[in-house]
Amino acid sequence: MSRVVEFPITPSVLRWAINESGYLPEEVAAAAGVNFSELERWLSDQGKPTLTSARKLASKLHRPLASFLLPEPPKNRSLAVQFRHPQDQERDLNPEERRSLRRVGRLQEVLSWLVKELGLPSPKTTSATTHDDPVAAARKTREFINISTSRQKAWHSQSDAFDEWRKGLEHAGYLVFLVSAGKESVNGFSLWDSSAPVVAVNTARNEASRIFTLFHELGHLVTKTSSACLESLHTKSRTDPVERWCERFAAELLMPRDDVRDTLLRFGWQAGQVVSNLKLAEQTARLYKVSLRAAVIRLIEIGVTDWDLYDQIPPFSDGKRPGGGGTGRDRTQIREDQVGERVTSLLMTAVKKDLLNHSQVVTLLDIPDAKFDTLSQARKPTA
Repeated sequence: MSRVVEFPITPSVLRWAINESGYLPEEVAAAAGVNFSELERWLSDQGKPTLTSARKLASKLHRPLASFLLPEPPKNRSLAVQFRHPQDQERDLNPEERRSLRRVGRLQEVLSWLVKELGLPSPKTTSATTHDDPVAAARKTREFINISTSRQKAWHSQSDAFDEWRKGLEHAGYLVFLVSAGKESVNGFSLWDSSAPVVAVNTARNEASRIFTLFHELGHLVTKTSSACLESLHTKSRTDPVERWCERFAAELLMPRDDVRDTLLRFGWQAGQVVSNLKLAEQTARLYKVSLRAAVIRLIEIGVTDWDLYDQIPPFSDGKRPGGGGTGRDRTQIREDQVGERVTSLLMTAVKKDLLNHSQVVTLLDIPDAKFDTLSQARKPTA
């Protein structure tokens, strides 16, 4: 008869991991292949899981198996983000959102330390509060990103636009992450840090939606706050003044009021005319590489149309198109895209300066050890 191998978990660490995950205990028990009463026995130190069950726990909770052997829960930094969501969607952060926040937060801590150790300049930033004018803050921010409206309009696609905006922010010292948190999760989140401010965008949205989220979350960083936002576009029912400030900031940065009015005139619009169909909004969205919903809201804000036009927007107009197969990127390429050029360059510099070693970078990026040299050769260290 084969011997059952028990795994000596620390109950308080398991409880901590469950609480941090956002999963219900019943969900965790099911994932471990046991009933809830058995999980309660483990949590009260009246029993131990088998090695197989412990591995299932680690997989479900996204923790190293060895972490359950710690004598007590780790005293890691709490991610103090404001979870902002529509009033009719009252809920807490879900497990995928929590996992993304933890992963990005851990990287941010390391990268903030690296920026200081390397003596790199602080990120360029505009400082404002939600009592200040978001239009003025947006104009100052666009200046240091250094992308003109003429350059913006010349981009070929929304995908190109997102890539160029991301490069502009990274050049200014920001970290821009792509996270896969699912369709039911936040559009994005921001984590303030004076040396390594983070914007993260959910890849479940299409490129146009990601662009607006990018600058909505940047608005939170301008006010030096950390937020996770479930909805990043104004609707008739919007009441949160902080979200409204960030929306106005993003709208002005992406579609400057005066430039939009001049563009509308070139499209044939006449001052005082109320736009009653979507054609002009569609032209505006294509030109500025934004979503139709964002373009319509901008036209409402500058007095060109009203909320009747908003009601004409087709359902799912901002939805992500189904994938077409792609070119088969490997794990290292996917991870590099997720963390961005600035992150990988900082990590390569850290290795060159003996601040981090090969193994630490492989662990931080979660890439195969054999791919380190490929990544190192492809990415120039930060000066």
